[in-house]
Amino acid sequence: MGKRLLLLLVLTSCITGFVVNFPKETGSIRAYFCDQTNCIQAFINESAGIDHISCAIYDLKKDFEGILKEKNARLVVDEEHPLSWATIESGQGLMHDKFCVLGDKVWTGSWNPSQKMTIPNNVVVVESKALAEAYQAEFDELYSGRFHGGRQGPGKALFNGQLLEAYFCPEDDCKDHVLDVLKGAKRSIEFMTFSFTDNDIGDLLKQKSEEGVSVQGVFNQDERYGEYEKLKSVAKLVRNHHKVFIVDNETVITGSYNPTRNANEHNDENVIIIRDQEIARAFEKEFERLWKEDN
Repeated sequence: MGKRLLLLLVLTSCITGFVVNFPKETGSIRAYFCDQTNCIQAFINESAGIDHISCAIYDLKKDFEGILKEKNARLVVDEEHPLSWATIESGQGLMHDKFCVLGDKVWTGSWNPSQKMTIPNNVVVVESKALAEAYQAEFDELYSGRFHGGRQGPGKALFNGQLLEAYFCPEDDCKDHVLDVLKGAKRSIEFMTFSFTDNDIGDLLKQKSEEGVSVQGVFNQDERYGEYEKLKSVAKLVRNHHKVFIVDNETVITGSYNPTRNANEHNDENVIIIRDQEIARAFEKEFERLWKEDN
């Protein structure tokens, strides 16, 4: 009976997708908000002394390009912003990522270096070997010229005792993982989005609000179409480039992924899900700052 029970537990874990053997790590997570902090300088600081750097970046200018060249970094860019020494995306969809692997650290978020300090954006830096390995595998796939699909490659770890997750679109179904986190909201959801046209996510936020969960959000000021009409009773139009959801004051979803069909099905994107109250407080402070803006 003991062996049968063990086999049943193993099979059940496979069927439900529950995984028990995540790497266990401890480390730091830092958040930068790039219209308030010089994120180019932050990158210089975070990459100091690191001799293995890989970046997949949608858009960058010569100053940031010079930093990467000086550090002998490898680079992938979108075909709309080609550079002769980088691997250039081709095919349908965008290479819309904004991440770098800095040794055993991951740098990711909504910020394109070309934007400098011109618009609200975010970067998170996570000191996780497990996530760095996942992002490096995704980078290597892009660098080899394989875009807009490929092997599933999520990264997961028990990080400071909490589940840390990263997913890559389109192969990892980013939207489904975002929905899973939002469905679990018990108290609050705050969002800051640049482009938001996904009906399923919009419908869920409306449903959560009707069920008594506190839902508030800021759409970019030019995004009057899409899901704004559905959610305008709990939302504002504020100029921003974030792609963020904050759930129950403890979980942050960020990365390059806008809640849109193209981002989920066609573009190369990444989503990182961080369960950390201190990071959630930092993002809530950013949300409150934007919410108070009078546009």
